Amino acid sequence: MNGINLDRFQFEFDLTWMAFFQNAEGRTYARYGGRDDGGAESWLTKQSLIKTMQKVLLLHQGNDVQPISKFEPFPDSVSTPADVPTLKPMMAKRKGSSCIHCHDVKNSALRHLHDTGKLKKSMVFTYPSPSLFGLNLDPDTQNVVASVEENSPAQKAGIRRGDVVNTSEGQRILTFADFTRVLEFAPAEGSLNLTISRGEKLQDVKIELPEGWKISNDPSWRPSVGVVGSGGGFWGKAANAQQRKKAGLGPDALAIRVTFIWAKHAKEAGIKMNDLVVGVEGQVHDMNMRQFHNWLQLNRNWGDEVTLTVMRKGQRKNLKMVLPTTPEE
Repeated sequence: MNGINLDRFQFEFDLTWMAFFQNAEGRTYARYGGRDDGGAESWLTKQSLIKTMQKVLLLHQGNDVQPISKFEPFPDSVSTPADVPTLKPMMAKRKGSSCIHCHDVKNSALRHLHDTGKLKKSMVFTYPSPSLFGLNLDPDTQNVVASVEENSPAQKAGIRRGDVVNTSEGQRILTFADFTRVLEFAPAEGSLNLTISRGEKLQDVKIELPEGWKISNDPSWRPSVGVVGSGGGFWGKAANAQQRKKAGLGPDALAIRVTFIWAKHAKEAGIKMNDLVVGVEGQVHDMNMRQFHNWLQLNRNWGDEVTLTVMRKGQRKNLKMVLPTTPEE
């Protein structure tokens, strides 16, 4: 991301891979890439890339680019990651590399908002997937509806399996990335306009988006969650079946065996190697290590005191942990 113009190249920075198909002037035909809770490469398939490139070639014959809008801006201004005030000190601590990663851009922007008192935890949930309102796209033909969730906003709007999403809010949709770009600007609660094809018939559809629809179930893959709150300061592995049985824990219970402790707040709380973490603030459902940190980051604030429950030599102990007051640079 070194030197990239952020005024023109705006996308999900918590991701695996992203591409823009553009003409020689830098106007965009389509986007490709992005991700969701399902997996790092869930929207990166050979077939979808081939189909997108074929469609873009046809669009290029008529120079049929996306219109200039908030979805695909084309300003004369230039703003780069280096312009974010908190990026420079963050990069200074990274010895041996000056490469700015995609997630560095979002992390530094959120850190700046934290420092200016404007950060909200909901800002983690950028570029939401249409699956969050019940519309599941085909990974290989990414503007075709693969399925619709029962009783979801998409189903209530009349969307069916096999429908083709042509546009959303007037923006052409070829890919998952095109769609999530529009959804980035969709209201936290309100309506979303689509034009779909069903056979030979075009149809306008309005989806009613409920409050909180952008909040996904498992954002633990997002590096940016580390800016909105503190993790536990230790690492561990999910206990195996034998370890769970010995501790009297079921398969759905939280059970993380501590394998590494790095942070001051974890050490001061009294966490020890091989402790079995079985609860955090009363939460005892099964989580992997990333999900555990994620729960703290999204449900508690910087500087909070939290209670961890561990099993040590067969005995349960409650440990008080005081979270750091601010993110690391």
